[in-house]
Amino acid sequence: MRSTHWEFESLPGPRRYLEDVSTDLDEGWSCLWLVPDDLVHRGAAIDLLGVLEARDDTVRVPAPEVRVGFQEFRPTVELAGGIGALPDWARSSLGVLDPDEPVEPEGPAPTTKNATSVAERLLQVVGEATSVDHADEPLALLAASNWLRGKVVVICAWDENDPEDIASVVTRLTAHSKERGLTPAERPRVLVAARLGDLPGWLLEQVDSITTKVHWWWGACGRLDTAVVASRFQRGRTRAPRTEFIRGLIAFEVLVEVAGPDLLLADCLASSWDGRMATLGEQIDAFKHTDTDVLLPQRHALRSGGDRPAAELRPAWMAGMVDLWDGQVRMSPALQGKPGQGEEITALVWRGQNRALTPLIDGCRAQLEKQIRARANHTVIAELLREHRVNGQGRERSTL
Repeated sequence: MRSTHWEFESLPGPRRYLEDVSTDLDEGWSCLWLVPDDLVHRGAAIDLLGVLEARDDTVRVPAPEVRVGFQEFRPTVELAGGIGALPDWARSSLGVLDPDEPVEPEGPAPTTKNATSVAERLLQVVGEATSVDHADEPLALLAASNWLRGKVVVICAWDENDPEDIASVVTRLTAHSKERGLTPAERPRVLVAARLGDLPGWLLEQVDSITTKVHWWWGACGRLDTAVVASRFQRGRTRAPRTEFIRGLIAFEVLVEVAGPDLLLADCLASSWDGRMATLGEQIDAFKHTDTDVLLPQRHALRSGGDRPAAELRPAWMAGMVDLWDGQVRMSPALQGKPGQGEEITALVWRGQNRALTPLIDGCRAQLEKQIRARANHTVIAELLREHRVNGQGRERSTL
């Protein structure tokens, strides 16, 4: 999720979000950090994790040498006017998708042979030698390690092979630390960055709420982040004539309101849209999220907020198509096949225009009032105030 003028992890919303996670780690909490698949595939999640990993007290668990392959969600964005190349899995020997022809994967089949557990790899980092008596309980050794006291064990779950193995570290390492009577500041904490599919389903329900907090990437980006990404749309308009400046201001607010949490769409509109409402729909149509496997939630699900996406929203959330933005659940207007798209964009355009024009109207009203007060004599002002206090029946209201 890179651009020539902005970095995702430096935006104000993500920075504040990472500070909240870091604060919990400082206070002795282990953290499960759940991110959308889309954030991982764009490379933004690893950059965000790098910010947390830059702490002085972190210990990164090395990735396994053997990687187990599995099907992953890969949303795409396609520009209108051309057909993108088919992915490797969709190509047949003739270069055309043939649903009846089996597709053989290239290279050797994935295997888990000689794969080591998270605890074993962490023991190698710590340098503790396992004895015969403790060979079956490496997590107990890790909890007893003086070198790990007060440190944060970082696990990048999308690089791992075994969800149950990750869950074991989260639950048992914290349990062993409590059994040893360590204070929260002394305990080794665990920071797991994961997608939903990287963890077993039971973990979120059975996580120890006394030692571990769950952070969903939900509502991390807000209006200010979208405005920062779209800021180049305003460049060169500050010295424009007043009429053009106002038009540009309205178009900018419309752009931010329409794009919402879809920062890639905001970046695209900022660089390609001419600011005319007549061409906005064309630009959105030219920037389409073309993944057709996303299950579109019902409208009632879009009313839910909270600190995590509702179950019905999670397929679209994993695809990066829905998020909590400015206090509202918002789906990307560029999602292909979304019902009511035209009506929704019209409503968003009106909200953006209203957001831009209301301060201008209020300012003009205040300026007009100031001019009237400066030019009118006290008798006229007193008469206006008296008429303002008269009710609809012509009787003067009591000032008592």
